[in-house]
Amino acid sequence: MSEKRENKFVKDLIARMTLEQKIGAMLTLGFAGTVPGSRIYDFVTKYHCGGLRLSCDTRIFGNYVDPKSNRSVVQVAPKNGVKYATAPVCTASEYKAVLDSLQTAARKRPLSIPLHFSYDQEGGTSADFSFGGVNLFTKPMGIRAMNDPKMAYEIALAVSRQSRAVGFNWIHSPVLDVNSDPRNPEIYTRAYSDIAEEVAEYAEESCRGFQEGRMIATGKHFPGRGHSDVDAHFGVPIIDVDRDTMMRRELLPYKRLIEKDLLPSIMIAHSIFPAFDPDNIATVSKPILTGLLREELGFDGVITTDSMTMGAVATRYGVANACAMSLEAGADLVLMKAENELVEETIAAIRPFVESGRISQEELDKKVYRILDLKYRYGLFFDHNNHEEIPEAVIQDKAIVNLAKQAARRSVLVGRDKEGWLPLKKDEKILVVEQKVKAYNSFQWHSGILYENCLKYNPNTVYQETDYTWDEKDQQTVFERADEFDTVVVTNYFIRGKLCNREAIEELIEKASAAGKKVVVVTNTPYEEISIPHNAKCVVITFATSPENIKVTAGALFGEIQPEGVWPVKYHG
Repeated sequence: MSEKRENKFVKDLIARMTLEQKIGAMLTLGFAGTVPGSRIYDFVTKYHCGGLRLSCDTRIFGNYVDPKSNRSVVQVAPKNGVKYATAPVCTASEYKAVLDSLQTAARKRPLSIPLHFSYDQEGGTSADFSFGGVNLFTKPMGIRAMNDPKMAYEIALAVSRQSRAVGFNWIHSPVLDVNSDPRNPEIYTRAYSDIAEEVAEYAEESCRGFQEGRMIATGKHFPGRGHSDVDAHFGVPIIDVDRDTMMRRELLPYKRLIEKDLLPSIMIAHSIFPAFDPDNIATVSKPILTGLLREELGFDGVITTDSMTMGAVATRYGVANACAMSLEAGADLVLMKAENELVEETIAAIRPFVESGRISQEELDKKVYRILDLKYRYGLFFDHNNHEEIPEAVIQDKAIVNLAKQAARRSVLVGRDKEGWLPLKKDEKILVVEQKVKAYNSFQWHSGILYENCLKYNPNTVYQETDYTWDEKDQQTVFERADEFDTVVVTNYFIRGKLCNREAIEELIEKASAAGKKVVVVTNTPYEEISIPHNAKCVVITFATSPENIKVTAGALFGEIQPEGVWPVKYHG
């Protein structure tokens, strides 16, 4: 790590801060939707929060519901009268005005400490900034499928430029997990690869792009959540990997990026790692946060938690108590993504940890220093509102638009075509069965875009929409309609926290094959364990359900676009 000079500006600020302001500085609280209510302004002015975690497509943070049991694991939904969760769709400039207003409120606080605005923009459906015509990119594994680390840099820079123009300034990327378990329901294509060296190589280029774009990057999920078949949103993953393997595989990307001073912040995994601490989830583990990350690996940046309302940590320790325990263990920032009474409970839990000395005044000041110094170095104190940039002008930049098209073409790949069915004929009768993936409903990104793009190549294409997870009626309708067509193109996307339709599609393939018909599967992962039916003869892998990747997928089905993606993992089902 490079030596950093002491920041006298930040030191002077801390000397004037009250205990309430210091506690607030360590909190990233949640703002769901695009219209902030009085509660959000209270977070800023009353509770002195350091930043907000933005989730723009929904008006409320929903409860974590286990997809297998359909049971709420953690209650985070506020009692705010909201019945319909979909947020108003806005332009990029309209959302910029919202963030400007919140930032202005922060700057009117006694010490004028600016907010950080953090978000997820990993690619594909992980896109908190998905409105206003923004150019969207593929998942990290799709970037690896381009077989060109330079593209990781270019994409990170483009994401940063578009996002900073609106007001986002702290991204929860890159994902440094090595997806060594192909059953992993939470990481899967969020990882660049299942090869540690390649994860490090592509993540390094991503970090350089974020750094040049003045976007605070966050490596996650330390010390590595790739070797797991449990989703931490609902349960506690135990990463039962020996220390030598962890150091050689999971920790390799962190060691490389820390040595090159490319990780301003690191996010901790809500998982148990017996090799380092057999008793506690990493989020509250001093041996992992302080012993491994600070002392052994020499990391001196900001340590942030993952969302403290996730089932793994919340059900084991309680949300508020876990936030305080994490700070005691060595974290600097706690991410508490709820707009209900958990906010007050969290603040009330942290204060006695400081007053009793469990978190010393010296350590408290070090935490706040790391956070404020990072904001200072990335220009948040002086780069007020980015008024010099018009978001739409950046989004419409031809270089970024062309990069999104190029990235899509270079990431999509034909994973399987055993019978040589591709390209599809332009005069055959085709049924496109397409899942409703998320609640996006803008002209740019909405249900049916695969069908709409297929229709451009074959006017005999017909559409059948289903729920993301088929119910009994969906399955019956698909099976009945399939008899009327020569070919069925069916999506089987996988999104964490949701069950896909692999078994039903396997049955569809059996019935269609017996009748001499073709079934082409379009999916977003390369894993049979997750989304690819075992008996599928023709599979196209998109790596993302976002618009440009779907346009390329449709073109690839009909031979009008040559997809250039290469197989990105050593696993091959």
